[in-house]
Amino acid sequence: MTSIHFTLEDIPNLAGRRVIVTGASSGIGQAAAQIFAQKGASVLNLDLDPPSSDYDDKKTEYRHCDVTDWKRLNEAFQYAGDVDIVVPNAGITGQPDFLADTFDEATGHLMEPDYRVFDVNLRATINVAKLALSGFRRRGQPGSIVITGSAIGYAPEQWLPLYGASKAGLLGFMRALRSLVRHDDITINMVAPGPTLTGMMTDSIASTITAAGVPLTTAHQVGLAIVYSAVAMQPVPVEAYGSETVSLSAAPTRWNGRTILVMGDQYTEIERPLASLRPQWLGVRNTELTRRQQAATDSRNPVAEEAGEGGGCDGVCGEAMMVRA
Repeated sequence: MTSIHFTLEDIPNLAGRRVIVTGASSGIGQAAAQIFAQKGASVLNLDLDPPSSDYDDKKTEYRHCDVTDWKRLNEAFQYAGDVDIVVPNAGITGQPDFLADTFDEATGHLMEPDYRVFDVNLRATINVAKLALSGFRRRGQPGSIVITGSAIGYAPEQWLPLYGASKAGLLGFMRALRSLVRHDDITINMVAPGPTLTGMMTDSIASTITAAGVPLTTAHQVGLAIVYSAVAMQPVPVEAYGSETVSLSAAPTRWNGRTILVMGDQYTEIERPLASLRPQWLGVRNTELTRRQQAATDSRNPVAEEAGEGGGCDGVCGEAMMVRA
């Protein structure tokens, strides 16, 4: 996997950019909103709860919004007008013990699990992305979506199966769209934080994790990765799709279809290395057949792709350049 390095100073001036961040009243969302604002962007925070009274950032506007309510989300995007960057960040951990049974007091029957974690983490995030994509394409201007995923989406944990499933679903969503939206000059990326010090983490869990020698990540470290993902450039894309032809001589393109894993102060881009290893973990023949299937169902015209066949690293996996604002 490819470690990448960037700091706040690597983020360009974002004056004139408009950003929507869901769940930005606290934690990771608030940290990302602060960095966007610090770099000059105007930020709209869509959250159920307002930020704490001691949070004062004149470039960040709060708007009450239940992200699971399509009508309210739609109204919020209409209110925001033209935006350049959208960060679907709002999330919950959901049911802590999936194997625990709850029974209906009247009938004694097993009750259905609580699926609000899918409503917030998966359905609402997809809805936010849908509204963003619709606006970007209608304007015909570049746009960027950065999804807050989780390391658990890659390495599931027993105690959060529904949460892990919701984040894995977002990963599949991002992977499916990355080859499609780039032709409208839109990017979609993910940031996957490891254990992060936010209000969602209890003291007991934090103590257990640190006792095991696992570093805790700060909200600022994750927020920085989100902002970076919205503005970075890449020398080559993650991989070619379907029947796309390849060209290694193409100019750098916008950072797209990638995931930055954040573990403490360590940033690792994991999507391109995973794509380059697909023949090993999926099998050479299976990789060939899935590419054929993609090509057969690809409704776009064949396009030139800037990656090696099968998404190999070509010696430049770790390179990244910042966009000039």
